[in-house]
Amino acid sequence: MKGPPITRVYANLPEILAELPAHLGQGTVTSRSATRAHEGTTFEASCYTDPLAIDHVTGSLSALIAHFGAWEADVQLRFTTKFDAVEPLLGLDHAGRTRMRASINPAGYARFEGGTSPVAARLVALRRMADAGYKIGLTIAPIIAAEGWRDAYAELIAQAGQVLGDIPDLTIELITHRYTPGSKAVLQTWYPGSSLDLGLANRTEKRTKFGSVKYVYDADTMRALRAFFADEIASRLPEARILYWT
Repeated sequence: MKGPPITRVYANLPEILAELPAHLGQGTVTSRSATRAHEGTTFEASCYTDPLAIDHVTGSLSALIAHFGAWEADVQLRFTTKFDAVEPLLGLDHAGRTRMRASINPAGYARFEGGTSPVAARLVALRRMADAGYKIGLTIAPIIAAEGWRDAYAELIAQAGQVLGDIPDLTIELITHRYTPGSKAVLQTWYPGSSLDLGLANRTEKRTKFGSVKYVYDADTMRALRAFFADEIASRLPEARILYWT
């Protein structure tokens, strides 16, 4: 994201919470999906941020979880994190209405995620949340088709299976690496020595619904990645449910 590396915190949480009831049943992901309607209206708390990373300062995520736990409605709160600081959340009365997902990647690729918790620690944190009655999930992202990716991701999925293989309601989201010309410029400015591949080899140009350009893996690479993950997850995490591939 462009701009200075600062953290913006919204303190008007009561006002934000007061706006939520008007959105019940109005979503376009679960509310209108025959296969996911049972999840209720889902509210995402981590579209552009990692709320667990700053909850020790703000308390906002804890407050949201408690609010959804007390909200007698068909709703669900979701958040994704690269951190493992779940201790304050374990004792909250969440009523099963919050799903935590951990964003994970093989160690060789997680090196690009400076300052975050180790992937192994994130998996342990997920397990602790599941044992505390929370719903959990994995976000494998960004999936990077670098040399040796098959072995790297096979090891990662096997590691996840060892920790979470017996969880009955485990969701998985699969997101391949993509970038825009703008995000590429920002990354190369902030991290000029990074080895992250931002070249155009095995990439194709895709236009969003707003007309902007992003570069995604080409069709052959995407097919190979998707087939691999489907097979590995079925083998190592047979109880898991893949929500989407992109």
